[in-house]
Amino acid sequence: MSITPKFMIETQNFRFTPAVPVNHDDAISLASGTRAGDYVVVSHEEPRATYVIEPEGSILVHGLSRAEVAELAVQELLLTMGLPLEGLSMESGELIVSFSMGRNVSFDIAERRFADIMYDSRIDALRINASLHNATIILYDNGKGVVLDQSSRKVSEMAVRHWAEKLDSEDALT
Repeated sequence: MSITPKFMIETQNFRFTPAVPVNHDDAISLASGTRAGDYVVVSHEEPRATYVIEPEGSILVHGLSRAEVAELAVQELLLTMGLPLEGLSMESGELIVSFSMGRNVSFDIAERRFADIMYDSRIDALRINASLHNATIILYDNGKGVVLDQSSRKVSEMAVRHWAEKLDSEDALT
C-alpha cells in the first residue's frame, strides 16, 4: 500500500532587514513594543504574530507560515513607524512541518532496522536523523510527527516520504 502523508506548515521564522534600521524607542512608542534586554518585542493581532526587533534594527517574525503574509505584516509595522518600504530584504528561517502518515508505527521494528532511528523516551517518540534531507523527524507511534531543522517545505515533505517508504518496506508501519 502506498503511503500518502498529509502535511501542514505550523510556523516559520523570517528575518526582515529594512534599509533604515528600526529604532527601539520608536518601536516601543509607535508600535506598543516592550523592551526585553537588547530586543524589543511587538505583538501583532491580525494576523497573529510576534515581531522581535533585534539590536541592529532588523525584525524577526514568529508565528506566521507564509512569507508573503509576513512581509505584508512587516510592511504595516514599518509604515506605522514612518519608515520606508524600499530596500526591505527577507531571509527565511527554519520551519516546523507537521504530518500524518495515516498509519501507526512499530517503534521496535523501526529502531532495530535503521541506524538513523533512535527512541527518545523524553517525548515517547522516534527521532530520525534524516541526514539526506538535512532534517530531524520526530515520529509518534500514531504516525503523526514533525520535521525540524529544515527551511524548505518541499525538502521536509521529501524527507517524510523517503522515511515513510523505508519504514513501510520494513513493515514498521501498521
